[in-house]
Order: sequence, then structure tokens, then C-alpha cells
Amino acid sequence: MFSIEDCQVIQSSLDNLLSLKLLHDAGYRVSDMGYWVTDYAFENMGGDIFMKATERLFGACAEEEEEDGAYDIRKFIILCPDVEELLGMFTKEWVERQLQWNKRVVCDWTGAEMIIELKKMGFVIEFHESPFFFSQFIQEIIQIRKSLDRLLVYAQYLKGNRGARYAAFYCEV
Repeated sequence: MFSIEDCQVIQSSLDNLLSLKLLHDAGYRVSDMGYWVTDYAFENMGGDIFMKATERLFGACAEEEEEDGAYDIRKFIILCPDVEELLGMFTKEWVERQLQWNKRVVCDWTGAEMIIELKKMGFVIEFHESPFFFSQFIQEIIQIRKSLDRLLVYAQYLKGNRGARYAAFYCEV
């Protein structure tokens, strides 16, 4: 029979595996993204995989940890040159509308939420409360990456890039 801690470790490990599967299915290499099995010391609860996923999807990522009394806030600063390029051509409001993203995602398993804010240099992602399960959040940032890629093709089309002209016909911008 499994204890509650054993069940949490198994659930967290399977969520890590699901996170890697989502990235793999989206076309990203995951073989070097770390160990997906959670250990009993509650190390590797998915945060490492989330951090590596954001780096793989967008570029540089740094974490800031804040404590607001009893409320745990983890903040990730994501530097993304693609966002800078888009905001150089379009307004922030237009880009946010085109991204079709959920600015606030609540975890199905815990009370944690992820809040995403578009900035000039990239994104700021805040987690309120420790999520422990990151696959739902990774799925959302994969969708943001796909939307960014479509907008970049459209931006290249507007700049007159011949290859992008043909690719833009297949984009729903």
C-alpha cells in the first residue's frame, strides 16, 4: 500500500513525464532536460523542467523568489528577442490580442496559478503558491511559442521577405 507521500511523488513524477512529452510532441529535444522522476526529498518537483522548457522555448530565463507573508510567489523573467522584434513593429495591445493566450492559468490539481505578462524584453511569469505540477503551464507556454512563431512569419511578410510571403498564406493571423 502506498502512503500519501508516495502517491504525491508518483503523481509529480508522472506530471514531469507529461511535461517532457508535451515538449517532445511540439518538436523540442528533451533528452537533456533533466531527470523526470521526483525523489522523496521533494527535489525536482517540476520547477527545473519548467525553467529548462522556458529557456528552450524563448531564450534566457531567470527566477526570482519572493515571499509575501504566507503567500509564496515565484517569478520567472524570460528574455525573448522575438517579443522585442514584434513590439518594435506592432503595439503591445495588438500583439497580446494576436497571441490568444490565457494571461491567468489555474492549476487543476492545486490552488496555484500562473500569471503571464508581456513586457518589452519578453515575459514575466508569476506563480502564486507552489504548483508542484507544471504540465498544464508548460502546455500554455508551448501555445504562446506557436503563436509567436506565426506572428514572426507575418512580421517577415510585412517586411517583404519573399519566403515569408508564401508561409504567411498558411498562417492564421
